[in-house]
Amino acid sequence: MGELILKNNIHQDWVSLIFFINLLFVSLMFYQDPLRLKGLIKFYATDFYLSKFISEKKLNYLSLFNLLSFFIVVSAVCLYVFSFSNFFNKLIKFSFDYYYLMITLFVFLSLRFLLIQSITNHIKSIKKSKLLYFKSFTHHVQFSIILLIFLFFNTYHSFTEQIFLTISGFIGVCWFYYQIKIFISLFRPNPKEFLYIILYLCTLKIIPWYWFYVFIIDQKL
Repeated sequence: MGELILKNNIHQDWVSLIFFINLLFVSLMFYQDPLRLKGLIKFYATDFYLSKFISEKKLNYLSLFNLLSFFIVVSAVCLYVFSFSNFFNKLIKFSFDYYYLMITLFVFLSLRFLLIQSITNHIKSIKKSKLLYFKSFTHHVQFSIILLIFLFFNTYHSFTEQIFLTISGFIGVCWFYYQIKIFISLFRPNPKEFLYIILYLCTLKIIPWYWFYVFIIDQKL
């Protein structure tokens, strides 16, 4: 019995550390640009946020605010995989597994971002759509913040499997809806390039995630 309590405490310690690091990231974002963070968390006013903060400077994805936002997205995905696996086959049993997933996901998304930038620079209609890319990135960050709040309550209040899947499924459907709207907006001005949306979705959005699952999650975890 004492051993079980010790294991639970160790488990809570490293998970609590992850949530604390995310809180630290959000605090740094507030310190870096408080007005922008306040606009970001107003999910009902995303268009106003975009119109106010989009510029060449804000579109620099290597800026501190955007890098911290990216870390939030990576952390939210990793915590979701961890929480989801707790209801099924326990993919992540130790903190080492989580850190391995986080590092590999960070590298994977970074390479995927560079690949997308390289390919889309050759597509005339997408090259002029920086606003839509920024909007997509903004939605990723917003939904990641929502997901982190949900996962925090799930971790310390232990939702049932049905509640967990229902809420996370609803968040996923909303995210998918907004992403589809962005994809349609990308190609609406040039219907002849509709084929690019199929190529874009398959080669840059879906297939990389399949290979990530095969080589990182399925074989290593």
